[in-house]
Amino acid sequence: MYVSPQRLVSMVIGGAPEKQTLIERLGDRELQVFRMIGEGVSTGTIANNLFLSTHTIDTHRDNIKRQLELKSAAELTRAAVQWVLENR
Repeated sequence: MYVSPQRLVSMVIGGAPEKQTLIERLGDRELQVFRMIGEGVSTGTIANNLFLSTHTIDTHRDNIKRQLELKSAAELTRAAVQWVLENR
């Protein structure tokens, strides 16, 4: 099971804030996939690393785009790279 460091800190200090950012709406697995996209990892490699099918990763990508209100794969990649750079 993967729990993001940000989510772990949030749980330890008292739960989720009242108003969530769009990123905080992502589930732990979606956040893990989002981070890997931002690190430039391909769909196939993400699938192999997480022991999932590429179809499952594509489903996660679609869910992330919907939750973050992004329209294209390019927007998803741009947002993921920006998020990774801001959260190092």
